[in-house]
Parts: sequence; structure tokens; C-alpha cells
Amino acid sequence: MVSDPVELLGEVELSSGTLVVIDFGLLGMWSHSESPQIEDGDPELAERANSAVDLQIVGPDATEVARHLDLAAAKETFVFDMPPDGIDTVRSKVASVCDSLGLKARVVEVDRMPHGERVARLVALQPVGVEVPFHGPWAVAAGGLPTGVALPVRGVRMPSDAPDAGRWKSVWLDVADGAVADSIEMGHVPVDEARLMLCDLDLLGAWVHNESLDGLYDVAFWGRDAVEVASITGATQDPLLGNDAFGWADLGLDRAREVVTEIWEVEQAGELKFAADVRPNSHHHQILRQTVNSPTESGSIELAGGRGVGFFTTWGDGVFPVYRDVAADGTLLRVRVELGSAEIVARSRRLEELWFGSLSQLAFVSAAVANDGAPVGFVYREPTDRENDSGWCVLAGNESDEYLDDPANFVLLPLRNVIAFDEQLEELFSRPAPVAFERAPTGELRECEPPAIRD
Repeated sequence: MVSDPVELLGEVELSSGTLVVIDFGLLGMWSHSESPQIEDGDPELAERANSAVDLQIVGPDATEVARHLDLAAAKETFVFDMPPDGIDTVRSKVASVCDSLGLKARVVEVDRMPHGERVARLVALQPVGVEVPFHGPWAVAAGGLPTGVALPVRGVRMPSDAPDAGRWKSVWLDVADGAVADSIEMGHVPVDEARLMLCDLDLLGAWVHNESLDGLYDVAFWGRDAVEVASITGATQDPLLGNDAFGWADLGLDRAREVVTEIWEVEQAGELKFAADVRPNSHHHQILRQTVNSPTESGSIELAGGRGVGFFTTWGDGVFPVYRDVAADGTLLRVRVELGSAEIVARSRRLEELWFGSLSQLAFVSAAVANDGAPVGFVYREPTDRENDSGWCVLAGNESDEYLDDPANFVLLPLRNVIAFDEQLEELFSRPAPVAFERAPTGELRECEPPAIRD
């Protein structure tokens, strides 16, 4: 059996010795040394986030009480980003733990803790690895790594004969040579922008996410009608924009505004389908520029005396486990992100089935079921050669002939939506036509004679 090759994504250099694994697409929310605040996005969500408080459990048994709390926002003795209406809940949980175990602790409100300080304080308490919340998502951090040396970031893909060939199975930071004797889970890192970065904590303090560093911008567009939009606007394909994108690279602010206005006017006409965005030459964009032309979809950046490596997960979004791979004597050999875990593969298969597989096909659903909430009482499948037509018809079972003869009484829905009406349906939907099922007095859907084909 031939092993899949190990690929080099880049090199990380740590200045502080504290490694952070984070979705760098979310760093617009990162508050390194300032009090955490969200300035962009939905105003209501920003207001709620900005009104949150940080709490600390104090007292002689604070650490023991914290271990028994069932709170995602609780890390060590801290509870971060708690909405004001949740403070009483935390106090109640702490009191309950104290009463049941005979412990002594209480909850106090503390000054909002900047995200960089959170990493430093939590890593000091748990240097082998800890999850660090910031405005909802969180990063995984670990301390005590080598400083001032280039540490390679390597990865291996899913097996070449697997359905997910080409996607990353694992990506890791090589810290030392040796045989792996054990793997210790450090936590899970959530991804909402399909990308990750391994970097030093100090690098995040110098990071500029949304602002152009040199006053230049890229304007790009892509999609079904991108070629036609390019002919209208005079845009070209530039390798800096990505293989499938048209647009302009390194525009000054005034020129960027002109072409954005021109694209907006084309979009407002409503005849062409495409997507577009404006990309300021920020640190975020600098990495993304490298990824679009990299065979490993990765890029590097040097900041604050260190170097970070960012890359696309190739799985899109998700929550990925992070491990310490150690030698028999406990020496740290690698920090590894397991991207192709069994859970992620299963989720990917499920999403593909829902959105691109058989469950994405359409069914005729009675409005009595789809709109009025009637339980499914009768389903049948007819042969069909129409594209994206499953052949399924879903009924309440008590519709009259007049009702069934009126097309206005039916809704076209993907099968992924229909299975929400009854969990038994998904298994039935795999049966070939012609077939039918009716609701039995005992509640299950049982096979019956298919009806005559109707127009």
C-alpha cells in the first residue's frame, strides 16, 4: 500500500512560544489588547455582544466548582462574554454546585478581558492546550513551544481512492522529531470562514483584518455570468484574484469606488448572475492572495517577529479537533488539526446527500401537509425522467379528487425538506418507483398498492 505524500504548507516561527490555532477569517472580531467590542455586522447582534460581561468564580473552592459547571463559556475559573440576562443563571449554577458538593465559591463580575489576555491567562493555567472564547467562536492555544526557529507546517490528504480525495486529512505543526506514542486532545477549533491559521499570539496583536495597509484594493467578481460582466466592465482575469475570478488588482480608493459603482449598476439590472466583493490589502487579504495560487491552498505572513501559516480546510466550515502528538517521554512532537475525522467525513457525506444527492430532488407535496401541518398519510413514487424530479408525491391521505386536481394545492419541495415532516420518510425515499406507502392504524407507514398514474 502506497502512503499519500506529505506536503509542506509553510513555516511558523513563534516569538512568544504561545501557539494559536484560529479561523483567521474571524479575526475582524479579535480584540487583542482592547476591551472586546464588535463594530461591524448586524447592529442588534453587535449591541448584544457589546453589552456582555466577563465573570470570575472566586473563593477557596473556585477551581473545583468550575470543573463541575456545564457552561460552554466557562474556561478555568472564568466565564466569558455572558449576556447580562445570563448572569443570574451562572450564579444559580455555581450555588447549586456548592450546595450539592459542600464547596465554597461565588461569582463576581470582572473587567472585560481582551482576547490576547485571555489566551495568556488561560495558557498559563493550562499550557498543554486550552480553548479560548472570543465573541462566540473560540481558538485553541498552547504554550511552551520553541521560539525563534522555523517550524514546518505539513499536511496529508485523504486517500486518493476515497470519495474525499484531495481534501486534507491532517495538518500539523512539526515541533520535534520522534515516534508518536500518544495523542492528547487539546480542544476543538470552530471554522466559519473555511480557513485556519497557526501562528504566535504576538502576531495576532499586530494583525490588521479589514483595513488596507497601503491604500490599495482588489475588486473581484465571479459566477455564472462573470464572462459577460467582464465584457461589459472591461475587467480581466488576474492570477492575484483567483482562477475563476475577474476584476482589478491593486486599485487606489477612488478607482475602486468607480468600478464598484459600475458593477453595482450591472447587478441592479438583474439580468446577470454573479457575486462580487472588495478586498482591502490587509493582512487577511495578503494570505488569501497566496492561497488562490498555491497547490496547498496556503499562505504565510510575517508579523511581530514571527510567522504564521494560513490555509483552507478544504472541508468548508465545521468544528475540528486539535491534538498534541507526544513521544513516550511526553515530549511534544506535533500539534495536529484533524480535518478528515470520521465525524467530519460523515457530516460531509450528509451535506452532499442533502444538497446535491437524491435528497435534493423535488417532490410534489400537498399544501395540507406543507402549509397546514397535516400529518403525512400517503406517499407514492411514479417513474420519471424529468431532471431533478424525484417522482414522489406526499399527501395527507384525505384530500378529495377535486383537491388533487388543482395544481394550486401542491408545493414543490426538495426531499431534504420533506423528511422534516416525518422521520420515517427518509428511508422510504430510497425505494425505486413504482411504490406507495400509507399510514397504518398503528402509526407506521406501510407499503401498499401504488395508485393509477394521474396527469
